[in-house]
Amino acid sequence: MPRRSLVRGCRRSVFLLVSAAVLVSPPLVVAQGAPTGQSYAAPRTPDGQPDLQGFWSNQTYTRLERPSGVDKEFYTAEEVAAIQSGAASREGAQTEPGTIPDVHYDFTQFGLDRSQAALAENLRTSLIVDPPDGRLPPVNSAGRRRAAEREAAQERLGGRWDSAESNQLDDRCIIMAGVGPPLMNTGYNS
Repeated sequence: MPRRSLVRGCRRSVFLLVSAAVLVSPPLVVAQGAPTGQSYAAPRTPDGQPDLQGFWSNQTYTRLERPSGVDKEFYTAEEVAAIQSGAASREGAQTEPGTIPDVHYDFTQFGLDRSQAALAENLRTSLIVDPPDGRLPPVNSAGRRRAAEREAAQERLGGRWDSAESNQLDDRCIIMAGVGPPLMNTGYNS
């Protein structure tokens, strides 16, 4: 087939494709329509920035992953009360005088006991909401390949911890563990 007819055929295909897109577009734009009801306006600071003022805490009794055997998205209020009382009794045992866990220090003296913090009521069974099972999905082959590539790149650069640049960010005090992203709940300095 001569090159000229190939180019002509290609131009014709592109023209037909663009024409079809132009003909289909107006109904799609009209179908979207104007939003109905009141529009929400996020609160702003005096200088126009989003207002994020207030007290933000990542402290929660809610686990990252849904516990095995739990197949619902939310606990009932009674189930949450039972879970919290169980956690409080386990944490109370850590500060019982004369026990091995008490040797380090009394958590309540430093405000580190979770029972001393007011936590927002949350009936979720896990912090993960997607996938719907509330659990971290298993690492797939693409994820394993990327991890292997990162590991190989670290080795090519002269080893894992040969210099400050090859150390992890929390080792270099750029970010602290538990500070995020992602923002995870921790008992210490939360």
